Amino acid sequence: MNYVRVKSAIRHADKMHLLTRKRFYVIKIHDQLRVYDRDKVNYLIDCGILKKELRGAMELQRVCLYYTK
Repeated sequence: MNYVRVKSAIRHADKMHLLTRKRFYVIKIHDQLRVYDRDKVNYLIDCGILKKELRGAMELQRVCLYYTK
């Protein structure tokens, strides 16, 4: 992973959190960094892209590179 890409994803997650007040997660999916809110993560779980174990908050936070507070 490239440090610049990780830092950019974290900044994007923080900016989106300030705008919407939702919690955002930086996740590595298929060797790419993605920034998703909780609704999108649940949608990806329902589609089968992410594991069903990630439905719980503690498990999702353990897998993420970064999440907003």
